[in-house]
Amino acid sequence: MRLARRDLLLAATAAALLPATFRAAAADDRVAEDEALDAFGGVFRAPALRDRVAAIGQGIVDAEAGGAMQVSVDLLDSDRVNAAAGADGRILVTRGLLALARSEAEIASVLAHEVGHVVAGHARLRAEPSSESGVAGAASRATFDRAQELQADRIGISGMARAGYDPAAAVAFLARLDAWHRLDAALVGRPELALAAANGGDHPEIAARLAAARVQAAALPRGETGDAAWLDAVDGLPWGEGPDQIAIRGRSVIDPAARFRWEAPPGVLLTRRRRSVLGSGPDDSVIVFDQLVQPEAPPARAYLEQWGKAMGGVRGVEAGDLGGFAAAWGLARRAGTSEGWDVVLAVIETTSERRDRFMVLTRSGSRAGASMRRAVASFRRIGAAEAAVVRPRRLAVVPVRRRDTVAALVGRMRVEAAEAWFRLLNDVPKNALPPRGSLVKLIVE
Repeated sequence: MRLARRDLLLAATAAALLPATFRAAAADDRVAEDEALDAFGGVFRAPALRDRVAAIGQGIVDAEAGGAMQVSVDLLDSDRVNAAAGADGRILVTRGLLALARSEAEIASVLAHEVGHVVAGHARLRAEPSSESGVAGAASRATFDRAQELQADRIGISGMARAGYDPAAAVAFLARLDAWHRLDAALVGRPELALAAANGGDHPEIAARLAAARVQAAALPRGETGDAAWLDAVDGLPWGEGPDQIAIRGRSVIDPAARFRWEAPPGVLLTRRRRSVLGSGPDDSVIVFDQLVQPEAPPARAYLEQWGKAMGGVRGVEAGDLGGFAAAWGLARRAGTSEGWDVVLAVIETTSERRDRFMVLTRSGSRAGASMRRAVASFRRIGAAEAAVVRPRRLAVVPVRRRDTVAALVGRMRVEAAEAWFRLLNDVPKNALPPRGSLVKLIVE
């Protein structure tokens, strides 16, 4: 597993929103990782959990590399499920991956796979110069080919077994990762996203990886799993948005403090970044939504015209009310590599010091254009009662009591598609109930 090329390319798109002093070409592996930190929500500050993951990682390194290297771990404040390793032994793990895992052995399987890339020299090769420049080049260097992924699997499963972990956990996590891709795609209404992930969009075909992992794990001795220890470690872990991130509920993007919301069109996969939201839609269309805070921020129209200069100017500028806020919007034209892009820019005066901004990119002539642009038109003010409904969510680990049913447990969840998430997080098949006394994860407020 590693940071997906698509996510880094979305980060490149978002870079156009930043002042020039904050934009830099990703010339090496470390810069690519730093850009990934921002693209995946920034650092998740949970020292005890980070230290636990790092200790597991160091045990894996000692088993795989004979203690010849030191591991450093950064946790990323993203609910996406991902991990990556740098050539220097730095490992990035998202909060979403921590939530998806059910045992220390499953975390060990992920870290062992990433360390496998380092041991095999894949991460070092990735850091070599690319013919692509900027973030696109960093994105290409953040990918591994199919043979490298399968090799990292083999090294990782052997290494986690030598470190004393149950190799069957690698199989369990791969299967749940596949289920996560499918649920994620189904909730967006784009099953082709899961198909791409399963058939090599980000990794070798999941069925082939699972088959190879099962054969390898069956030939190795069983080991420790650390289920209870891990579930205790993630009890209370934030779910969805982090403390400083904007809330997403279904297709709604909501800021209860600034009291606004907007709706993503059907088929758009929403991804949180540190202080922004990116939407990936059909036909490579993209929505970038972010905010800037500065004293005495200029009026929306002046801000828009200044911003548009970086893209050759902005035309068709209009100013007026947008859902109860003063705003300005217009069109820019930005050349792609070989095809043109239609670009809609919008600036909203959310407060006297805050400007929220949209950039909507669609391929010229794409049928996705009209649908994607409706996101801007949906921006509106919300009242106190509507804002109060949006509360932080977290994982709660609870025992299954004697009279509990799936319906009762799901009824305690505060998330869209609650039953689907309950069965995914807890490996509960359809029409089945987890054993009495077992621990399950719930998503609560």
